[in-house]
Amino acid sequence: MKFIVADIPIELSGNGEVYNNILKELSGYPETQEAPEVIFRINNKILDVPPDVTVASDIFYNARYFALKSTPLKFEIKGKIFEKEPLEVNVSPVIKKKRISKIRQRFGDWNFFTTEETLAKNFMYNIFDFIMELKFLTDKTRGASFIHASSIEKGGKAILFVAAGGAGKTSIMMQILKREGWRYLSDDLSIIDSDGRVYFNPKYIQIYPYNVKNDLELHTLLMKGRGVFDKLNWFYRKLRYGESSVRRRVDPRIFFGIEKVSSSASINKAVNLVRTSVKDFEIDEINPHIISNIASEILSLEISPFFKYSCLCNGGGADSPLPKIEEIKERSVQRFQEIFENVPCYQLKIPLKASPLDLYEYLDKNTPIF
Repeated sequence: MKFIVADIPIELSGNGEVYNNILKELSGYPETQEAPEVIFRINNKILDVPPDVTVASDIFYNARYFALKSTPLKFEIKGKIFEKEPLEVNVSPVIKKKRISKIRQRFGDWNFFTTEETLAKNFMYNIFDFIMELKFLTDKTRGASFIHASSIEKGGKAILFVAAGGAGKTSIMMQILKREGWRYLSDDLSIIDSDGRVYFNPKYIQIYPYNVKNDLELHTLLMKGRGVFDKLNWFYRKLRYGESSVRRRVDPRIFFGIEKVSSSASINKAVNLVRTSVKDFEIDEINPHIISNIASEILSLEISPFFKYSCLCNGGGADSPLPKIEEIKERSVQRFQEIFENVPCYQLKIPLKASPLDLYEYLDKNTPIF
């Protein structure tokens, strides 16, 4: 299958349950007939590491090759990231023979996932995200980028809530979508481009108990259609380990309904959320340069596997197939500044104990955001 992710055509091929789960998640991107710039192959073939490589920790690399072989999701990248020629990414999931049933696998997992579903999720977070971000930034002057933000749309205009994990971007997005006229674009990683647009990202939403706490409507929506063991896992882990120790990944097209999902919109406002020790909500307009630097730092954390790989490769000499961390930050800041140059940008400080509903009501009544 061939898809277009912002301005990057990709191809996904393979077989097996891990491949099928990855395909489900990527199928929300538009299909294309363009020649792919990134080719992902998911199969159980043994990675054939070339002889002329440098070994550092658990990776193998040379100027046009990178491989990680020490994890259940082994993969290799053939090609140079910041070049126009296609990248070839071969992924080999390692699945040990199971002696327990799928329901026992699920019940022991905080996502209520099987081994294959977990590997598919890990592909999205530990391989797909960082490779696509590097390809987005290949062109220094124009193109797309991920940004760690929830985004919603109304009347063709979008609001981005830029934040580190736990600040409230998912919760406020879900509260707004309960209101008439608003539609979903993305959560976790939004896709924005130099034309000032944000695109639908089909990557599944991660919902924790605190996202639906004291909200019967959202809680009912999350539990709808779930089996007895699924619900038991949710309540047991929440009570036994806490609200950050259980979650569900859901397809936004199914969770919200396809009619509540948008394809793209022009960026109208960008809001940086900061949860901190203030007594009351505080909002101030900020310079696009400030929010661009904040967004770049947060994004660097979100594509965190890249940090390790880049340091190991660039620390071993001049043959690194991966760019340096500093270069990625420089390019992402430049991209964000270009996009936010003519967009009103704000920083909103949120009291530590404020609920999602408190946040929504403050935005609705006391700010120019809506």
